Amino acid sequence: MLTSFFGKSIPLNYLILSIFIVAGYLLGTISGSAVVITPYLFFLHGAFIVLSVLTMLLLDFIIKKNHLTKNNTFAILFFTCFMVMLPVIFVQYKILLANAFLILALRRIMSLRSDKNSEKKILDASFWITIASLFYFWSLLFFIPLWIAIIQKPNSSYKQMLVPFTGFAAVLIINTAYRLLINDSFAWFFNWMEPISFDFSKYNSPSVLMPATVILAFYIWTGVYRILKLSSVSLKEKSNYLLMLYISLTALFVALLGPEKTGAEILFVLAPISIIAANYIEGFEVDRYAKKDLSEFWFKEIMLWLVVVLPFVFLLL
Repeated sequence: MLTSFFGKSIPLNYLILSIFIVAGYLLGTISGSAVVITPYLFFLHGAFIVLSVLTMLLLDFIIKKNHLTKNNTFAILFFTCFMVMLPVIFVQYKILLANAFLILALRRIMSLRSDKNSEKKILDASFWITIASLFYFWSLLFFIPLWIAIIQKPNSSYKQMLVPFTGFAAVLIINTAYRLLINDSFAWFFNWMEPISFDFSKYNSPSVLMPATVILAFYIWTGVYRILKLSSVSLKEKSNYLLMLYISLTALFVALLGPEKTGAEILFVLAPISIIAANYIEGFEVDRYAKKDLSEFWFKEIMLWLVVVLPFVFLLL
């Protein structure tokens, strides 16, 4: 049973999911490319395979550090499978990099409920968000959940609300100095803001439309469940519970406002959706439901099997 297997956090789970990412990357990009693999391309593909695996492991670290789920690997299972469903993600290197930096920012945002080193955490988060925006401008929208987290944290102050501007300015100054040194020009700044496009014509392809539909269906289903369950969440956990919803909505807008709709922009919403979906799956004790509500147990078991099998089906489209 997948619910039992991934309901544990053991090294084998991480190994299987890492292999899954590598296989998805190879099947989705290299096998479909007619380009001769040169040493440079070999290094490039290798680097982004490693980045994809590290992003998954970083997400798991954030989840466990902040107790966003129980001690299981459901979230990274969803994240891995959703990512492999859309192999176009693996060829959009700027989006892969921007998402990695946003997950680094997410680590700091979610840890703000602890009142230790708050200014440093806020500065780090703003630093990572601004770096992400250098690869994908609309990543700047993640300053919104950062400010929400600052307001929600214990002992919040107006001075802490101003810290993100320091991180933002620091990255701009460093990047400007670098561009002046390399290109002797400020032109990058005027081209930084990317135009908004609502051309979804590339979603007409079954290889993009079907995975996007599945991911959206998971988001709506588990998101509604999360909202309905809000009243039963303890007051201590409610702020982080809501914060994950805000982050998922922000990520959705980051994807929608991008300059080009290829399907790869869906990567931005995968981390929050995966956490929300994991909370839905773990919202029951397997043994209790297996005895008390067999239909609920099998519904969630089949849901996990679909998530695992569908990436292989979509790779054949």
